Formats: sequence, C-alpha cells, structure tokens
Amino acid sequence: MVLGTFSLLLLNFVGRVYAARHLTLAQFGDFNLGLAFAGLLALTALLGLNQALARTLAGNPDPAVRRRLIRWAGGVTTITGVVSSVLVFLLAGSIASLFDPAGSAELTLVFQMFSVTVGLTLLCTFLAAIFQGFEDTVPNAWLNQTVQPASFVIFLFVLLALHLSLAGVLLAWVLSNLVTFFALLAFTVWRLPRYLPPGPVSSELPKGLWSLSLALWGISTLTFATAYADTLVLGVLRPESQVGLYSAVMTLARLILVVGAAVTYIFLPVASRLSGLGQAQTLGRVFTTATRWIMIVTLPVFLVLALLPGDSVREIFGVAYLPAAGALVVITTGSFLSILFGPVNAALAGLGATRPLLLAAGVSTLANLILSVTLIPLYGLLGAALAWTLARVLYPGSSAYALYSTYHIHPFRRSLLLPLASALLVGVPVFLAVPLLHLPLWSVFPSYFLGLGITVGAVLLTHSAEEGDLVLCDLAEGVLKRPLPRLRRLLERSIHPGERLVHGP
Repeated sequence: MVLGTFSLLLLNFVGRVYAARHLTLAQFGDFNLGLAFAGLLALTALLGLNQALARTLAGNPDPAVRRRLIRWAGGVTTITGVVSSVLVFLLAGSIASLFDPAGSAELTLVFQMFSVTVGLTLLCTFLAAIFQGFEDTVPNAWLNQTVQPASFVIFLFVLLALHLSLAGVLLAWVLSNLVTFFALLAFTVWRLPRYLPPGPVSSELPKGLWSLSLALWGISTLTFATAYADTLVLGVLRPESQVGLYSAVMTLARLILVVGAAVTYIFLPVASRLSGLGQAQTLGRVFTTATRWIMIVTLPVFLVLALLPGDSVREIFGVAYLPAAGALVVITTGSFLSILFGPVNAALAGLGATRPLLLAAGVSTLANLILSVTLIPLYGLLGAALAWTLARVLYPGSSAYALYSTYHIHPFRRSLLLPLASALLVGVPVFLAVPLLHLPLWSVFPSYFLGLGITVGAVLLTHSAEEGDLVLCDLAEGVLKRPLPRLRRLLERSIHPGERLVHGP
C-alpha cells in the first residue's frame, strides 16, 4: 500500500502538472471542478457499500455469507453506477450552469465526459473493497493507485501532442478509468477464487448490513464534502481561474494526506479483525506505530511546502500559480495537523463506532460550508484555504476524542511527540535559511530528503523507535533476500526501555 501510494503520488504529480501547464487557468479550474463533482457523486451513489463490504467480509468468516454479500453488493453497485452516469450526462448543461450561469460549453463538456467516470469509479471502488475485506491491498495499490494514474499520464502525453487541449485531458481521464476497470475485473476473476472458492450461497444477508452501510455512506459523503465543499463554493462565487489556482495548491497540500490515506485503507479491516478477536491492546500499539510512520514520512513534505511555498509552486506549476503560495501555507499546515491524529476514522469504523464518526463528519462539513460561504467572498483563495483547514482538523480531532474516551486509544506518546518536537526544532530554522543560500530553484525537490534525514535522525537520537519499527527491517530483508544485522541493531538500540513490549514465555 505504501509503494502504491508513492506511485500514485509521483504519477498524479506528473499528470496534474503536465495538464496544468497545457491548459489555461480557467480550463484547469473546470477540470478540477469536474473531478470534485464526479468524486462527490460517486461516493454518494456508493451508499457506503464499499466500506460496509470490507468490514463485513473481514468480520464474518462464513463463505456462504461472503458469497451472498459480494453478489448483492455487486448488483446494487452496477445499477447505481449506470443510473448515476446517465443522469449526469443528461443534466450536464444544468450542472454547468450552477458554476457558470452563462452556460460555458467547455464546462458542459467536462461534466458530460466525467459522467462516464462516475459509474466506473463506483465499480472500481467496489471491486477493490472486496479484496480490502480480505486484507489484500494489491487491487487498490497497484491498479487503482498505479494503473489509473500511469495510463492517464500516457494518454495525456499522446492526446496533448495532438493539440486536443481540454478535450484531450478529459478523454485521457476517461480512458485511464476504463483501463483500470477492465484490469480490476480481470484481477477479480483470477484472484477471488483463492479467497472464496465456488460453493453454496446464503439466503440471507448479514444482520445490520444496511444500517452499517448507510452510516458509513453518510460518513464517506460528509468526509468528501469536507474535502471539496470549499472548492465547489469557490467555483460558484469566484471565477474558474481562481479554482485553477486553488486546485493546484490543493494538489500539493494533499501530498501530506496520501500516506495517511494508504494506512487508513488497510487499517479498517485490521481494526475490525483485532476487535473481533478481543485484542484491544494490540490494536492500540498498531495504531500508535502507524501514526508515527505517517508522521515520519509526511513531516518532510510539510517542511518543504510550508516553509518554501513560493519555490514549490513556481517550480511545479509555473509563475502563473504564484498568487496561491499563501493559501498553500495554510492548507499544508492544516493537512499536517490532521494526520497527527493517526488513522482514527478507520479505527472507529473498524470497531463499529459509526455514530461518533457520523457526528464528527457532519460537524466538519457544516463548518466547511459555513466558513466557505463567509470567508471566500472576503478573502478569496485564502478564505477557502482557512475554511478547509479548520474543517480538516476538526474532523479527526473530534473522532480522536471519541476514540480515546471510549477505547482509551491515542497516538500522543513519547515515541511520537519527542521526535516530532526535535525534528521541528531543527528543521524549521534549516528550511527558513534555505532561501538565504540562493540555491537553484530545482533544489526544492531534493530538500525533501534533507527533511527526511532530519526526521529519521530525530527518531534515532531521541531513542524513540518502537519494536513495531522492526517490521521495516523485516521488509527490507525480505526484499534484499539477506539479513541486515546492522540496521536491526541500530533500531534495537534506539528503542526506549519504556517502549519495549513484555513478551510471554
């Protein structure tokens, strides 16, 4: 999942930046409005079945029930996908008029093309959710997160070389979704029998499936609304060029959220399984370790984007996007603060605690809408950034309170806080001093590894490693096919005595 996430990060970067440099600001804004709207509609039409499917498959070992569940969810998803795509295509002009009362032909084309991807997104998410329930991340990591963005980049290079401009970008996105769907379908036909061989099918669905599905549907929809309500409101109240600027910096700031999303994806079925086995203590340890890994990987991105915003925007998107540098600082700060709470939403969903999740999602969505409508007319891009940041932090913060008060699980231990404070104490002045050295602008890219070195060094020097970190050594040894005694000894020496687990006989 981590490797697939880095692949997604790199390929999305290439695709979005290449598209931004070949489109006008208004066209790039139209493209991102289409992405936001299609994503929100796809999540709404999913009815929460993807997460309910993954959690129920992980928690119910009966093969007959699993077969019934997959067949039923597949039928519902197919129907909702077809209906959603047809409706969006037929109503594309009306939807476009919500953002551009003049009835832009380009924006209408955007929604017509994205209507195809709504149904494909539903089906791809459903197929990946089947394997998520079996704790198999290959479909999501290598197909949804690698094949889709890779094929988008390939089609983008070809179609833009033919000077198709916005139409080429839209067609490339549709074709990449088609390729991904057929790849997932072929993978499912080949791999699913390994987990679920043919056999009898239960006559009934698991009890409580609909209530769980609808609760998770509300949570997913509200979460997506929290992520994109500001973009949609900005599209209604400001010109499309402003959406183009804002979407560019959001693309950068969401890099901080990518690793957290990868961990969250696999943490949901793991939490469900550990909860079913009554292993609350193990779940708490895994939660803390996962949060630390998210922090270690994303802190360097925060240092680059928050402290070198102008260089980051100019080198990646071009001089035309520099006016959005201030908004990038705000959004990046909110993204980083939100990931420090860990995969809290996946933990609550895996534990079946949907009520506090629904409440937190509703509060954060409402906050984003109110703040967006209030601040965007006054401050434009910065107002949208402030609305998104406050809502983004509010959601995991509220969920973290519920997780701690009910299950006494939280990540704020010595092994997280001490290296975080140490890395910030060293990293902030170092990155603030970088512009004084008058280095080439391209140096903003390798500066990530400077931040990573500072962060990893802070973990080792403060003896903040955990025994769970030895999994990294196991992975490295498995890839290299040989033992790494020095790395293992280094990690073992960096484990604080208070963090060592007490092993039984």
